[in-house]
Order: sequence, then C-alpha cells, then structure tokens
Amino acid sequence: MTGNEAVFYKYADRRNMAAQIDMPRAGGVFILLLLLISAGSLRAQTVTDKRKKFLEEILSINTPNEHRFPISRRVSLLDSTWKDWQARTGELPPDFDNMPSHPFLPEPLLDEKGRKISTREAWNARRDWIKKEFQHWVSGSIPPAPGNVKAQVLSDRMEGKVRVQMIRLQFGPQGRARMTLELMIPPGAGARPVYMTQWTHRSWAQLALRRGYITCVYAAADGMDDTEAYQALYPEYDFSLLMRRAWGASRVVDYLFTRKEIDTARIAVTGHSRNGKQSLWAAAFDDRIAAVVTSSCGTGGITPFRYSDPQYCNQTIDDICANAAHWFHPRLRFFFGREDRLPVDQNLLLSLIAPRALLMHYSIVERQLNPWANEQCYQSVKKVYDFLGKADNIGVFPRMGEHAVTTRDLERCLDFLDDRFSRRKLHWENVLYYANTGTPAERPPVKPVFLSARYSDTTAFKPDKQRILHNLQWLLGEEPPGVCPARITPGLPSRQDWISSITGRPQVPGARIIHLTPYNSMGDHLSGMLYCPADTAAHKKMPVIIYLHQYAYAHGFAFGYNKDGGNGNSKLFRKLIEKGYAVLAIDMLGFGTRIEEGKYFYERYPQWSKMGKMVNDVKACVDALTGFDDIDHQRIYVLGNTIGGSVGLMAAAEDERIAGVAAVAAFSPWRSSNRQYESLRTYSDLHGFLPALRGYAEKPGEAPVDFGEILSCIAPRKLLVIAPSLDRHADAQAVRRTMNNVEEIYQLYNAPQQLEFQTPAEINRLSDNMIGQVLRFFAG
Repeated sequence: MTGNEAVFYKYADRRNMAAQIDMPRAGGVFILLLLLISAGSLRAQTVTDKRKKFLEEILSINTPNEHRFPISRRVSLLDSTWKDWQARTGELPPDFDNMPSHPFLPEPLLDEKGRKISTREAWNARRDWIKKEFQHWVSGSIPPAPGNVKAQVLSDRMEGKVRVQMIRLQFGPQGRARMTLELMIPPGAGARPVYMTQWTHRSWAQLALRRGYITCVYAAADGMDDTEAYQALYPEYDFSLLMRRAWGASRVVDYLFTRKEIDTARIAVTGHSRNGKQSLWAAAFDDRIAAVVTSSCGTGGITPFRYSDPQYCNQTIDDICANAAHWFHPRLRFFFGREDRLPVDQNLLLSLIAPRALLMHYSIVERQLNPWANEQCYQSVKKVYDFLGKADNIGVFPRMGEHAVTTRDLERCLDFLDDRFSRRKLHWENVLYYANTGTPAERPPVKPVFLSARYSDTTAFKPDKQRILHNLQWLLGEEPPGVCPARITPGLPSRQDWISSITGRPQVPGARIIHLTPYNSMGDHLSGMLYCPADTAAHKKMPVIIYLHQYAYAHGFAFGYNKDGGNGNSKLFRKLIEKGYAVLAIDMLGFGTRIEEGKYFYERYPQWSKMGKMVNDVKACVDALTGFDDIDHQRIYVLGNTIGGSVGLMAAAEDERIAGVAAVAAFSPWRSSNRQYESLRTYSDLHGFLPALRGYAEKPGEAPVDFGEILSCIAPRKLLVIAPSLDRHADAQAVRRTMNNVEEIYQLYNAPQQLEFQTPAEINRLSDNMIGQVLRFFAG
C-alpha cells in the first residue's frame, strides 16, 4: 500500500465512524469537516515526507561539490552552489510517484493528457505547454521582450568592400541591459540573409560572409558575455545562463528587424557545444529565427536527458549540473536517476522550431555525445515536421572526427542553409546509422518455455533447457555459415583502428597490453585489447574477464561512467588487473569503432540479429583466449554492464566454456515487467537488437523465452546478478521474481553458493563497491 493509499483508507475509516455517531446534523457536519481537514493534513505530511526521502536519494547519487569544477559559476543571483539554492529555497523534489513515466521520448504530437494532436490549434496549445514546462524544469523563466531596444554605433569602417560595424544595444530597466554585436555587411543591393553566431565563432561568420550572408557576431559566449548582468537586472526571473544568452540573441533579432539591409525572413543562428545549446533554445523561443544549425551540443541540446544517464556513457544530468551548474535551472538536478519522469525533454524543445529549418550536426565518436540518442531525437522531432508539411526542413549531419569543427564541416552546414533559404539548389542527404531495426520473423513453431514447474532433478530440467536454448537461438536469428578463425599469434605488430585515436582507450599504468588488431584478429576479423598484469610469473596461468560495455554508442569500451569524473573503465580495468585478472575488451557491434559495421547489418544479414552477432563475438573471444598458453582456460569469466550484461548472459547460456558471469543492471524481464519500463520494446524496437521480439510487443507474456529461462541455462556455473534498486530501466519486483525462479534451478544442481543476487541502493552504473563485489565473487 502506498502512502497516499494508506491516507485514503484511514480517512475512509474515520468517515464511517462519523456516520455511525448519533448527533445533530450540524455537529456531524462539523466533525466531518474536521476529519476532512485532518486527512488532508496527513496526506500533505505524507507527501512531504516522501519528497524528503527523494531528496536524500538524490543527494546520495549526485556528483557532489560543484566548486571543484572550474567552469561552474553561481547557480542563481543568491546562490553559489546547488546545495545553497536548495537550502535557501527549501524546495524539494516533486512527488515522482505522481508523475507519469515516459521511458522512451515523450511524444510531441500527444498532449499532456495523452490525446492525439491533429490540428494546428492543438499544436499551438502544445507549444505553449512545452515552453511553460521547459522554463519551469530546465531553463528558468524569461522576461517578456523589453520593447525599448536602442542602438549605438561604436565604430563603422570598411574592410575592402565589406562594411564592418560594432554596435551596442541598450534595453531593459533604465536601459541598463546591454548586448554588443558586430555586423559584417558584404557589398550588394537588396535585403540579404543573416548568419548569426556567438563571439567565440567569429571565424565561422567569415565563411558565411564569403557566401554573401550578412554576418552578426554577438556577445553571448564565454569569451565575451553581456548577458551575465541580466541576472541582477531581472531578479524576478530565474533564467539560467544558457537561457539568458538565448534571450539576449532575441534582442539582437529585435535590432536586425530595424535594418533595411536584412531579409528578416531569412535569419539563421548557429553555435557549437554550449553555444549550440543556446542557439537551439533561442530558436525554440523566438519564431522570428528562420533557421538554426547546432553543432556538437550534446546533453541539453539535441541529446535527450532520458538518453543521458550512466548507461549511455554521455554527459549525465549530475555531471553537467556539477560541471556547469549555472547552465540549467537547479530543478533539473532533481531528475538524475529519474529522467523518465521529466515532463519535457529536448525532443519537445526542438519540436518548437518546426517547421523552420533545423540542422543537427555532431561527430558520432566524440566524447560526451551519443549518436544513437541524437538520432532518436531527430526521429521524434521529424514527426512534427511531417505533421506541418515541411519534412525537408529538418536535417541531420553526422560526421567522423573530434569535438572541434573543421572548415569542411562548416561549409557543409552552410550548404544546408543555402538550400533551405533557396539561395542555390544543393543535394542534401540525411545520413542515419540506426534507422534500420530489422524485420520481425514469423512466430516460432514451438511453444514458449516457462520456469513454473517444480523439477524433480536436473534430468527432468534437461528437456526444458534444450527447448530454452532452441527458442533463444530462434530469437537471436539464423547465424550465417562460417569457419573457425586462425590462431592468434602473440607479438605481432599492433595496428589499431584510427578511430581509437579519437575515442581513446582505457589507460592502465603498469599493465601489459596485447592488441588484437586487424593483422592479428579474433573471430570474423574482430579486434580487441587484452590487458594483462605486468608482473605475472611466467608459469602462472591468468584468469581472464571478458568485459562487455554499456550502451556506449560513441565509444564502445573506451569510456565508462565514473561518478568522480575521468575514465571509469581505466579505473575498472586497473582494479581487475591488480587482483591478477587479465581483461579482454571489445567494442560490440554498432558501438565505437564498429558503428559503421552496424549501420547496414540488417541489409547484409536479414535473418540474423544484432544481438546474435554480439553473442557470437563473445564466443569468438572465448575461442581466441583458449589459444593463449598463459590464460587459465577454466576461468574465463564475463563482466557485462547494462546491454553488455544482457549479451554476456545470453553468451554464457549458449557457451559452457564461460565459467561465470557478473551482470550489472543487465535486464528487466520481457514478459512480466510493468509497461512503464518498456523492456521488450527496448530490445526489439528502440535499439533493434532482437527484431523477432517485436511480434510480442502487445502480448509480452507470450514471448518464447525470457531472462529467467536464459539465466537458468547458466546453472550451475557462477552467476552474479546486481540489480540496483534505483535503476529506472528495471522493474525491481519482476527482476526479483525472476531471480527466485533461477534460484530454484541452482538448488536443483545443489549449487546455491554459485548464485548471488544483489540489489544495492544505486542507479544503473557500475560503482566502486560493485567492482569489489565482482572481484570477491569470482575469487570465491
């Protein structure tokens, strides 16, 4: 019974008591009124206590101490840090239990009551709601347009044929707010389009100037920021730094509308990284901006908060709100670990720009981004463009490279603007890496297998085990015929994939590294890195752990989430190696160096599945390891985190050479998870790992196999399942029921000590404490 339900039943009991008392009607009404007041007070107290409990959890999982980050500034006019703000205001997290969960992105074309939007009037109402909610939870509130913008020309000169003006705008209370801008006006008659960007990107404006744009560089960037003063000038508005800069950009637009040289129907704004965020925010809240090109803007830009938690290995809410606490409203930090409860997300913000031109530009392998998450945002926002009849006005431009932008990238972005502004006709193609999620196969001829019966012994379980493995193989798809790979030859020269020079790899001081590279590969040309203890005696055989990473689409195993900053996998590998384990790490299909390999997978292998290929690659790792003389072939283990845990569990079920598995935040049952977790559709639709599951989306209880059955096939080998109690992706009760069934199978094998199930008060990340538990378990 929930707290609210308990209050209701207490109130109902008291109401019944009052009805049974023999008293004058007026007295009865008075007493009933007292009971109502008492019940309401008790309910409020219960909700407040619950919200205080939420705050305790938030403080326990959030990155602490903003002061250690040099980027951070004051989070508000009155507060230096987030904790200062919370202490001063006394604001508590919302009652998450009374907020709807949207594990996938909130649908832009459904209103807040879940009704389909089919008219422009309904869409305009939706837009108003999004703006209101975004200001409350993410950006802070903005003042209305001041209406008193005045311009002072500070300098006016000619550079060759280009007129260059430095201008200061003054507006707001007593005209004390300012915005400095530089206009570069090429020669020619008639009104021309404008290319706006921040002071940091003046060289970008120079490229646009060559194409005949009037360029405008404004002072809303770290190097020169006139918007910082707005915080004190508008104390009744709590807009964050990014929103102050976005609002400042609109004051520039106010001025541009007064200039006869400007084609006010073709004003574009662009920016990179944090400036890319503010450019999006400016265009979302100012319909006069006709186009926006955002570059590598990440979390809070085109990367949704829902896909920015630890398992996605990009910048999380707790990290960005500690590293740059002043960029967002302090309320946003309440949602770390509960991103699915956030009423709005970045896809809704970007939908406000429709039907105007929008280009999403980023590198698919840069740090702190996730290309899959960006594509999910694009696909969601495109629905609004389709609805408004302007499907061609939204573009996506993924590139391969560092975070910094090159001239070739900028020229391509200008091509997009030229095309959308009808300045010249240029071919544009939106390149997507994750659009094909496969085609569902027909339902299998066999019935699903359930671990519901009591088996008398392992012989009685064996037929079901065979059926489980048969059904699992059907889900994984039809593996194409292949042959055994050549034996690994230690000591060959290493030639790493060039992408590794961008993503990096975990650095482990003192470790001996064997590069399994294109000239010395595993399986079907599979690369990896084998980290070995440097001081292992020649006669001692090493146990080895195959590490399978999270949903780290940009980096593969290069990075892992680390609460304290830095590369979490470097820390993880060091701890494993210090205990005498070798670590073999690979990028799974579609991740890191293998993004392009995964792009056309279903065109190449329509009968297979990406999950089937990932499981096959783990088996290839085992094949390779058995060829090393200094590896203990009886102690080959798998450690998998989130999706890596799912892959490891399936691989171990099929390959008995794997001596044990430790899986962290690895699954939520497909059949029995509450629909708020969308477990089955996560594998079938969202990521396209198992297309065959898609046929069971409406009837998940009929899925041919589930994790309980898969885990049972690992018995009696070592199995450690760590299911963090605060993991928002997992139905904790369903996971526990599954593990109870698996425990019965381990009892059947008389091996209960080989199974361990833990539910720490954590979210979906591999903590230092969990690493210790993994080491203890494998050593036991």
